[in-house]
Amino acid sequence: MGKILQIEPTYKQDIAWQVLDDKETETLVFGGGAGGGKSWLGCEWLVSMCVRYPNTRYFIARKRLKTLKQTTLITLFKVFRKHGMKPDIHYRYREQQSVIEFLESGSVIDLLEVDFKPSDPDYEDLGSSEYTSGWIEEAGEIHFGAYDTLNTRVNRQLNDKYGILGKILITCNPKKNWLYKTFYKSFKDGTLPKNMKFIQSLVDDNPKNEQGYRQKLLGIKNVAKKQRLLFGKWEYDDDPSALINFEAISDLFTNSIEKSFEKYLTVDVARFGEDKTVLTLWKGLEAYKTIIRAKQAINITSDLVRTVAYEESIPFSHIAIDEDGVGGGVVDNLSGVRGFVANSSPMKDIRLNKNSEEIPNYRSLKAQCAYMLAEEVNNHRMAVRMEDRIICDDEIDYEDLLTEDLEQIRAKDIDSDEKKLDIVPKLEAKEALGRSPDYGDTFITRMLFFLKLPSMEDGQVSSYTPRLREYKLKNL
Repeated sequence: MGKILQIEPTYKQDIAWQVLDDKETETLVFGGGAGGGKSWLGCEWLVSMCVRYPNTRYFIARKRLKTLKQTTLITLFKVFRKHGMKPDIHYRYREQQSVIEFLESGSVIDLLEVDFKPSDPDYEDLGSSEYTSGWIEEAGEIHFGAYDTLNTRVNRQLNDKYGILGKILITCNPKKNWLYKTFYKSFKDGTLPKNMKFIQSLVDDNPKNEQGYRQKLLGIKNVAKKQRLLFGKWEYDDDPSALINFEAISDLFTNSIEKSFEKYLTVDVARFGEDKTVLTLWKGLEAYKTIIRAKQAINITSDLVRTVAYEESIPFSHIAIDEDGVGGGVVDNLSGVRGFVANSSPMKDIRLNKNSEEIPNYRSLKAQCAYMLAEEVNNHRMAVRMEDRIICDDEIDYEDLLTEDLEQIRAKDIDSDEKKLDIVPKLEAKEALGRSPDYGDTFITRMLFFLKLPSMEDGQVSSYTPRLREYKLKNL
């Protein structure tokens, strides 16, 4: 090989290089903040591997291939130029195939899109690809399954010949998803396995940043975003008003709970064009299937609920539909289902056979159900087992979306002397998420089946006001 690479890493990058060259570490997470030299490290590492080890194969993976080409690939070309490597002399970029070939060594870098697809939950699109090592860029954007699958594809291309251990480099910003649970929390607790390493590199660890970059990060208006990108704070959204513990939310997807054959269906009906109609199906407190539709006519949603109830053998008395807004029309069309009116009065909680004289201390029915949901999730009495049973018009990462929704269930005015418990309004959650928390709302609605409708037998006058129904009679 005629090319000599002279790499001048920062202090944190130098520590990373030692890990990338060791015989122990299989996965390295590097970064955890903006401006720490993540992408430059990834590009120089793969280029050096391709130059040092002929005919080896690597990947750069990101959620969207288009974004990878618009960002990471630009950095890779800068690395080529810095080291005097020229196109069609030292390397060739085959854009259509998303492949970079090293002409002297015969080594290859594949550019991969690893976005989650409900139609391919096991990432079989990756086929039987065999790699020496690889790099996942902006890993906070992708699903754990992508990392898990790619982890099985490395250490399979001439590793034994050269005596090199197959590795995956993960670069990321703080994100409270699988990265937090698998790497950062274990790193902080001192329980990270020996074959995994975490190195935090922030803007102040990289003297090669452009002047003014740190000032740009300081100017970020969103407090949580600034905490993540500038200071590398992973617990950026720890908030005493949050009703549900983040770790408990993460555990939803792995919890083992008592099996139940009693089925339920909860529905959140779209109100506006950007909202989704979400149907969540339950076996006891295990969510086993969800159906998601873009905004559609009331009659179509009614027919969908009726069809699902028939196919899944769910009685109408076990169906709860958000009755606010256009959801009231769906309730009208399906006689026998329970309507969920968010601002109506609380009801008797029958989970623990509470004394009928106890009056729930909540501002509204939705506040009551939100606190009840928090209790079930925090005590690990609820589970989500969607697997490939997500039926949606678009490709989504359901786990991330549901997690985000549940994190937005927060107590309102926690420092107030107000005796009635309340939650922040849905509008605030929408502003924080940039969308409606439709997925989490179906979980709040599930709690309705732990509540007993008010009746005269309880010594209470029902707060239910009958809906005026008018029908045009034919032939009269």
